[in-house]
Amino acid sequence: MNAVALLNNIVLIITLAFAALTGVMAFLSTGKTKNQMKALSEDITTSKKQIKSLEKTAESIRKELLETQQHHDINQLKLKTSTSSAVELRQELLDARKRLEIAEAAVKAHQEQQKIKKAESPEPSEPLSLEPEPTGGLSESQCEQLIDLLDPGPKGNIDIFCVLGDSPSELTAKQIEEILSNDGWKTSSVTQSAFSNPPEGIVLAVNSKETAPSYASFLQRVFSTIGMTVSAKFDSKYREWSLTVIVGTIKDA
Repeated sequence: MNAVALLNNIVLIITLAFAALTGVMAFLSTGKTKNQMKALSEDITTSKKQIKSLEKTAESIRKELLETQQHHDINQLKLKTSTSSAVELRQELLDARKRLEIAEAAVKAHQEQQKIKKAESPEPSEPLSLEPEPTGGLSESQCEQLIDLLDPGPKGNIDIFCVLGDSPSELTAKQIEEILSNDGWKTSSVTQSAFSNPPEGIVLAVNSKETAPSYASFLQRVFSTIGMTVSAKFDSKYREWSLTVIVGTIKDA
């Protein structure tokens, strides 16, 4: 009986020992699981942060790509605009040259007609004039010729001056300004100016030979064709790329 009791006690002790060992192992296992869960939670949090960082980076790259595309589109538009402007300017230049050629041809034809008329019509011993003697300014015939010759030609900017206190000069200047303005030229009102030595006839003044507009020579031939005394001069005080017409003293033909 004693042996049986001892054996039971030993078995009980062993059972208790195994139970304690199992409890210890369960405790250790629970602690390890907690650590693993904590590490897993930290990994998840880190991953979320990395995902957010990647999303921000992706958004930044997308914005840069959009800006790059916008700049590209803007540059393409500028290139198209500049190309279109260059084409339009070339076309305008060609049109101006054509108008100048047509106008010059008209001036030459008019001059030839005048030569033929003079050759065919003998001068009378006493000239007969159907027009009243002009008291200054352009005659009716000169105005008509000026209008006809200017019509097909180029147009441009022009400043007009006359001699201060000289009525024929002022009248002629105003007639020229009115005809040019009606023909499409950009003019301002006639300006009176004092001259120590007033020029004779019409003077075409430009800033320099390099900045003289192409229509200056055309206008010089036109004025000469209608019988005006015309001269030209260069002076840096006048506007660049523009033409100044100075109407000096006018002598009756």
